[in-house]
Amino acid sequence: MSQNQPQTRQEHDSIGSVDVPAEALFGGQTQRAVALYPLQGAATFADYPILLTAMLQIKRAAALTNILTGAIARDRGQAIVDAVDGLSDRSWGAAFPVHAFHGGGGISFNMNVNEVLANLANRDGFGAPLGSYAPVHPNDHVNLNHSTSDCLSSACHIAALAAFQPFSLEIEGLAQDLERLGAEWAPLRKLSRTCLQDAVDIGFQDYLGGVAVNLRLNLAQSGTAAEALRQINLGGNIIGRSIDCDADFFEQVIGVLNGELAAAGLPAGLRRTDNLFAASQAHDRLLNLAATLEQMARTLIRLAKDLRLMASGPHGGLGELVLPAVQPGSSAIPGKINPTIPEFMVQCGMMACGRAAAIRMTQDHGEMDYNPWEAVVIVNLLDMIAILESGVSTLRRNCVQGLRADVARNTDNATSLLPSLIRLKQLKGYSYSSQIAGQAAGDLAFVHREVAQAEADLSPQTEHTS
Repeated sequence: MSQNQPQTRQEHDSIGSVDVPAEALFGGQTQRAVALYPLQGAATFADYPILLTAMLQIKRAAALTNILTGAIARDRGQAIVDAVDGLSDRSWGAAFPVHAFHGGGGISFNMNVNEVLANLANRDGFGAPLGSYAPVHPNDHVNLNHSTSDCLSSACHIAALAAFQPFSLEIEGLAQDLERLGAEWAPLRKLSRTCLQDAVDIGFQDYLGGVAVNLRLNLAQSGTAAEALRQINLGGNIIGRSIDCDADFFEQVIGVLNGELAAAGLPAGLRRTDNLFAASQAHDRLLNLAATLEQMARTLIRLAKDLRLMASGPHGGLGELVLPAVQPGSSAIPGKINPTIPEFMVQCGMMACGRAAAIRMTQDHGEMDYNPWEAVVIVNLLDMIAILESGVSTLRRNCVQGLRADVARNTDNATSLLPSLIRLKQLKGYSYSSQIAGQAAGDLAFVHREVAQAEADLSPQTEHTS
């Protein structure tokens, strides 16, 4: 920009005039949001490309539907479509500076998108200057037949469903990794523990298989919640009233949107929710997904802590597992290796649970006919999924897939005092084995002799019976 060109342009709205950077693709309402709600390190919507893409696909589908129904002139509608398509190769950061915590139920985000598309449509389609909003207007044309309420809610559903899909593959991959290790270590026994005290001997396959089943149980619950997001409220404008959009638009827009999403490689198969007013009052489907992911996070924390505990030592701890050494573990202790990858997973789980808590609060503070906190829901939900996916990915590739079991340590543990007494109980009963436990006073060799004698005493009877 030369020194003779103005650095700002002046736009006008119902409140008054506002100065906007001269070359900004956004407009006055976005500028007000930027000035009123300082970023303070919060991520902008441009930092959530999957959500922004979903919004843009809805705007594209709305423009196409409005062309089909005759609600908008073809040249105006096509200019909006071209503006969406042109954005795919642009840097979004400067165009979408609004962040989630701007109040008003996401209106600033929706208007940010409307203004950018209107400015691009006018500039590239009609040669009009930025900020002119003619012949394409942000509200009259880009936002035609829908509103912030149904557009943002539908975009949130699409984005969360799209984000969940790769995460679900990581969870299934982790379950398969655990099952593979269990199969490889099938002959090896380990000492189980209850209340952190020695219990009975089990197979490593028993422990790892149990974790895999619980992961898949969590995954099934999350998958059900994610699939429910295919119900959207597009066409239920403002607080769920379908009369606020043209009847033809209401009937056709979701079909058009499904075609656009499928072509873009995004989740399709969407249908309109059964009650549009319920969708305005609460965001329960998104909250349900967050709740199942919180349970998944806690399952992952437990697995990571178990790996950390079983690998403790190497000399003063359990020492049953050997984790891959990925980095030095101490700035002061030579040779120390810490279980940093499981600890990373624990931290990811903790952060995910914190975001789940913020999501739950949005349910508490919705009033009457509209819950205005969906922007808080979606950014925290997308953060949850991204954090957990990152944790699981590195846990799999940098820890689980390189795990080794200490065969000698596990064999010794599996034949230690309590497992041997359990074997004696199976052969001679609880009362007898309790007496032997008292007599042995911790003498493992004594107990082993009793077990061997009991097995020998039983052998002829077993042969006679057979």
